[in-house]
Amino acid sequence: MHNIPNTDFLLSPRYRLFRHILFWIVYLIYAVFVFHFSLGIENEFGVKFISIFIIDFITVYFCLHLVVTRYVLKKLRLKLFFFFFLLALAVNFLINFVFLNYLFCVTETCDLHDYLHNQTYSFILSFVFISIAIGLKIFKVNLENTSKIIDLQKHQVSTELDFLKIQMNPHFLFNTLNNIYIQTRIQPAKAAEMVLKLSDLLRYQLYECSEDKVLLKSEVDYLNNYVELQKIRIANADIKMEVSGSYKGMMLHPFMFIPFLENSFKHGISSQSVENFIHINIRIVEKFVIFAVKNSKIDTKPQDSQSGGIGLINIKKRLKLLYPEKYELTIEDKEKYFNVELKINLE
Repeated sequence: MHNIPNTDFLLSPRYRLFRHILFWIVYLIYAVFVFHFSLGIENEFGVKFISIFIIDFITVYFCLHLVVTRYVLKKLRLKLFFFFFLLALAVNFLINFVFLNYLFCVTETCDLHDYLHNQTYSFILSFVFISIAIGLKIFKVNLENTSKIIDLQKHQVSTELDFLKIQMNPHFLFNTLNNIYIQTRIQPAKAAEMVLKLSDLLRYQLYECSEDKVLLKSEVDYLNNYVELQKIRIANADIKMEVSGSYKGMMLHPFMFIPFLENSFKHGISSQSVENFIHINIRIVEKFVIFAVKNSKIDTKPQDSQSGGIGLINIKKRLKLLYPEKYELTIEDKEKYFNVELKINLE
């Protein structure tokens, strides 16, 4: 369990024995202090001490493995838990009372006052460490449950992200293969070049994106290959891509920009228009990467409502999952153009 910081000692099974030994060492140190210095017991100290230790040892593990496990952790029957907890303390008190004051009385004539005086320290010792043991047990179980919940949440997020990532790719792949098929019949040389570009794109998707994050440079190269692939297919459009700033060593989650780019080519290019344009700008400013794409608009319907809007919905979900409170997304849906700007804090 490594999801909660600094809890390995409390949760890891390999430290189980050490945790128990440490607990009883603290118990023994405190007990020696109480009985030796507070009560001033010298005679028969070893016998008294061992008897009290054995009784408390049995009481602690009775409470941990029977009372806590049965009535707190599994069934949450708190009334029964307190009943058996108090019963265990009462039995512990009575047994200690007999051992400490009748079997091992330090004076020749012990009266009730002496019994209660000796028993007070013994009972406080038992009560304190039995309560501490129960508290540590419940605290440990709560940490384990919290860690399991975090594991489940991470797994759920990872599964959802993988699903969203997969949803993006088939649409792009289908369109590209369809374009290559058309080019094979019209311009085979262009088709061959497109196949090479597509190969680079698929290599990036299949191999480089297997990790949680990729180099920002690799993502930018991926976008550039995508744009070059589209330029081969499209002739009547002003398509520009500019990159500025240093992205050396910077990393981000893959496929954060491609849905916006796919959407711009799907809804910004028309064979009947002479004003087709797609302008892509990527700026790296300190710890921020700023992606912007502006494209001409070939219809008046909001682009989010089109089939390509599935990619936009998915990327919004991914941004919320991967960069909570660390991104700014601005979308302008004007009459003649569509503009998107995404700013991500990569720190």
